[in-house]
Amino acid sequence: MKKVGIVGGLGPESTVQYYRGIIDAFKPDYDQYGYPEIAIESINLKAVMNHVDQSRWDEVAEFIASKFEVLRAGGAVFGAIASNTPHRVFDAIQSQTFLPLLNIVDAALNYSKQHDFKNLCLLGTKVTMGADFYQNVFGQEGIRLVVPNQDEQDYIQEKIFSEIELGIIKKKTKKSFLAIINRIVKDENIEGVILGCTELPLLIKAGDITIQYIDTAQIHIANIVDICRGQE
Repeated sequence: MKKVGIVGGLGPESTVQYYRGIIDAFKPDYDQYGYPEIAIESINLKAVMNHVDQSRWDEVAEFIASKFEVLRAGGAVFGAIASNTPHRVFDAIQSQTFLPLLNIVDAALNYSKQHDFKNLCLLGTKVTMGADFYQNVFGQEGIRLVVPNQDEQDYIQEKIFSEIELGIIKKKTKKSFLAIINRIVKDENIEGVILGCTELPLLIKAGDITIQYIDTAQIHIANIVDICRGQE
């Protein structure tokens, strides 16, 4: 099987979900495959976000790429970032490492195309909602992405970093997130919600909404598993 190298810590809670998700996927056919080798570089979220807050994206890309080179030296043959936000500079990261990387945005796009989605809501950090790295690739395939308004984005950003990234899950916060989704469903007639932050599935579950639930972390994990098995 192919060894995967994961850059995690962005944040730690979703990194745990990546490891558990990969292992769980191999349990039904353990007798055939066993478990894949997984190398994880869990980096300092605060240090990276300091660069992000100062728009020092070149430094973000260089730093993350250096971690993939560490993983490559340790035997990984492909890699993935267990976070959406750094994909703003995915191409710059990929250009600075020899390790082939699996893009979470492409994974989410392929999933959306397979299900013929045309009108979706994107939730995530302010970088993910406000930048164009999701909008561009989805727009090229004729898929419209709607994001919350600025006040809602501010609220989502604050709760991601003050609660969810720390593993703190509050009923009040969940209720407010669902209210935002319901408002967008009513105003924009969306088909589904892209959870474009790998921590959001800790707060919002598939059964919480009546529209399509697009968990980018699980889609990404499924693609990692396929590559580990040599199926892609």
